[in-house]
Amino acid sequence: MKRVLALCLTLGLTACGAADANAPENPVRAALEQSVAGLDTQTPLILRYNPAACACPPAEVRLGGQWLRAELTGDSAVQTWLASLARTPPENLPVALQVLGQIERDVLRTPQGSYAVRIEVGKILGPPAPTTPAK
Repeated sequence: MKRVLALCLTLGLTACGAADANAPENPVRAALEQSVAGLDTQTPLILRYNPAACACPPAEVRLGGQWLRAELTGDSAVQTWLASLARTPPENLPVALQVLGQIERDVLRTPQGSYAVRIEVGKILGPPAPTTPAK
């Protein structure tokens, strides 16, 4: 429970905000790297296309109950999905997709200082299953 709470807090702080790049060992980056290292290497992932005003990747991945920016690599189906979503009107975003993919262990640094992960998408599974509200 503590690990999930720490991951949620960490990911919430890194969405598009800058972290202190001058810190000798940035605790936000260290927490993200530890969280990513604990994940299965090949797992179903929920992605969404949700571009931000900053120069960070337009896709996000759902990890630990939060969304984290993600740079996507993969075959032409992934590139076609991204290209088609780039033409989607903003009022129709974000758009979610479930994929099989592998999250690389290294945490990336975006130009403005926030963090992202790189995902090698192996297979697009389709829209994620709808969630049922808790009673």
